[in-house]
Amino acid sequence: MKKTLLILIIGIYNIGFSQTITEIDSVSNVMCNYLKKLNIENDTLKINSLFENQFYPYLGKLDKSKAQKTGQQLYYRLQRNCVEFRDLLDRLEPPKESVQRIKEKPKPKISREQLDEFKRRKEFYYFEVSGDTTRVKMEKGNWTDSFSNNTFSKLTYNWINETEFELTFVESNNETRSNFSVKGDKFIYQVLSKEDGFYLMTVNIPGQDTFEKFKIYFE
Repeated sequence: MKKTLLILIIGIYNIGFSQTITEIDSVSNVMCNYLKKLNIENDTLKINSLFENQFYPYLGKLDKSKAQKTGQQLYYRLQRNCVEFRDLLDRLEPPKESVQRIKEKPKPKISREQLDEFKRRKEFYYFEVSGDTTRVKMEKGNWTDSFSNNTFSKLTYNWINETEFELTFVESNNETRSNFSVKGDKFIYQVLSKEDGFYLMTVNIPGQDTFEKFKIYFE
């Protein structure tokens, strides 16, 4: 569904110009507010209304050039900036491994020994929405995601307290990540507990009141 929608956007609107990320984020916030107020129960009709009344009309006002980049960035930044849009996409195409979004920040239940073990580890992996495996190397302040299609993302990390670290996006040649994030974007990760073969984590985007629980695995 997510990939199909993106192809549809690019196919219908072969127009556009290079918008600044500030402009794209501003437009995504307008679209998010529209989605929040949309009183439609059927999710397919809801996303159709969003695209027909907001997304496509916006793209239709732009001058010709760089349509693909503009459409991609707006689509992915809308996911980043709008929890309601992420929820909608997940209902239309449920992730292979479920993600739990909560409003209250959970308290960690991890011992100091388990946390020290996490910090000594250098290699992890997690599952994408599609079910693909992404490998992580975490070492000396650098975090690198290696994706199944041989692309990568590079970030830096900095521990801000005993159980939380801040990830800062640097660069990526992966289509999704390079449009979802821009250089300097930050994410707050928290280690909640150690389970059988994985750590339970949360991720929060600063400025948003939602915490997403997910699993990061080790071997």
